Amino acid sequence: MGMYTECQEELIRALKAAGCEREPFLSLKRMANSAESRISAVLCEDDQLERSTGKRFFTAEDGRNMRRTKLFSRDITYTVIIGDFTQESAEETYEKFLLKLKKGIYVSGDYVSIDPAEAQWMNEKDHILHAKVAVQIKVLCHGGLYQNTDMARLQDVEVEVQKGK
Repeated sequence: MGMYTECQEELIRALKAAGCEREPFLSLKRMANSAESRISAVLCEDDQLERSTGKRFFTAEDGRNMRRTKLFSRDITYTVIIGDFTQESAEETYEKFLLKLKKGIYVSGDYVSIDPAEAQWMNEKDHILHAKVAVQIKVLCHGGLYQNTDMARLQDVEVEVQKGK
């Protein structure tokens, strides 16, 4: 699985661990059509790519020398929504979510950091949900797209030297 799916699954796992019993919504349209008062959602807002040229050399487990090139830096922004009957229960779930959220995960062997950036609190007049209180948390997942290249060992290379006149 890729970074998008793995990060989304980690956010869903943290919501469930925080006490959200129902499956979180993954679509704004479905969430807006819901009549539930206790609600949670994980919505992708943005997927930013930037070309990168970082290189690193390492030795693979089987002893081969490898070059790892970072082709792209990738930032995916998610909005996590928690809605509930009361401000106290919404705040309790929000704080549990932050405590259960991992600092980062590994996707195909590459580390992806998960950083909550900001939260907005809204009462029932400020949002379209049936919940009395809702909090929207912006979460930034920062990773990259890498390519590994096998490097030839010096002992595997033959060099012919010819002397001219």
